[in-house]
Amino acid sequence: MKLLHTSDWHLGARLGRHDRQPDHEVALRGLLEVAESERPDLILHTGDLFDASRPPYASLGLGITALQRLAALAPTVVLCGNHDSPALFRVLDQLAGATAPRRLWFLTQPGPVEFPNIANVRVAVVCVPFIPPSAIADFASDDVEKFQGVYADGVRIINDRFLDKASLSVGERGVVLYAAHLHVDGARPGKSERRITVGEDYATHVQGLQQALYCAFGHIHDPQLLPGGIATGRYAGSLIPLDFGESEQVKQAVIVTLGDDVHVEPFELPSGRPLKQFQGSLREFDRRAENGGFDGCILKARVESDNPILDLADRLALRSPECAVFELANAVANSKVGQIGDPQASEQEEPSEIDLFKEWRETAAPATATKAPAEQVHALFEEALDSVRSESLSDLGAKEIGHRADEILNSLASRRQGVS
Repeated sequence: MKLLHTSDWHLGARLGRHDRQPDHEVALRGLLEVAESERPDLILHTGDLFDASRPPYASLGLGITALQRLAALAPTVVLCGNHDSPALFRVLDQLAGATAPRRLWFLTQPGPVEFPNIANVRVAVVCVPFIPPSAIADFASDDVEKFQGVYADGVRIINDRFLDKASLSVGERGVVLYAAHLHVDGARPGKSERRITVGEDYATHVQGLQQALYCAFGHIHDPQLLPGGIATGRYAGSLIPLDFGESEQVKQAVIVTLGDDVHVEPFELPSGRPLKQFQGSLREFDRRAENGGFDGCILKARVESDNPILDLADRLALRSPECAVFELANAVANSKVGQIGDPQASEQEEPSEIDLFKEWRETAAPATATKAPAEQVHALFEEALDSVRSESLSDLGAKEIGHRADEILNSLASRRQGVS
């Protein structure tokens, strides 16, 4: 019997403004080539089919098409990961269940899936999709109020219950497999920049999994064996490098052959556009970029220079026009920005408000503003500043103008009385 194990496709993922669908398409073509060449009898996808609970339509279509092609080769089981939507998976499972004979399953709750005849063997797959800590008691105990354990205790109870059930169901000549989207204590998360739900609150253990001939795990993106050497199994890893922390990881699909013993063979997959990082001088950057040196990659670059490089993006576009830029930064040594607490910066006297106002009138004010007499305008502005500082509101000459207006009005009234 032969098994194909894949995981963590994260369809719909983006890296900055770059859609990763072209890279997913390349990787999925490689995965399908492995499946068509190896002809597995069963296919397990261990979670995070999509990157978000509401994947884009294009990503949804890509995932369904790829799974249909895999299911045409062998029965295919897909677990719900922490990035997937249980509601969407239930709908997809209903649609998959409408076909006969059924070839595709989408699982949102723990439990065994049984196959009466795969390669002339009765097979049961104990499936444990991602379970949030708030829900672990619901699955681990019939009486939620009586469950007192931590997350790992709940997972162990679930594992023991369903592994025992699966072993009884298939009998001595049958095959029991285990598939989960969980973090096992001791697994190597890698250097991914993405937030992954790992840590003590989510840590589980491999004790008790020996009943399964092979344990297929998803959730950790760096492909690796299960820690501890107690249970035979692997993390298949993510389908493509999802960020620059994963750029050096070799992405894989896993073929497991079950016979007199268990033979596990990883197959390297293409990853689409490589994620390249650069840090160094402008000369080295130009040399690397010359003749399209960064073409066909997604680039994160930090170019170091003594003075600002104003045409850095243009230089890259000229030399590597097919480069997809995630980040392009210029680290300048001779920065004009003073450091906080710099003695030289503190010794420079700040210009006064009146000096700034005079500069504004000379350089930036509308042309109509400069027609007023400069000395009078400056004097009024300074008087207004003084009134603010002293918290006494100045009339800015309005009182004197009022007195003069009263004198003129009184004089006019006296003349009118004399005329009458």
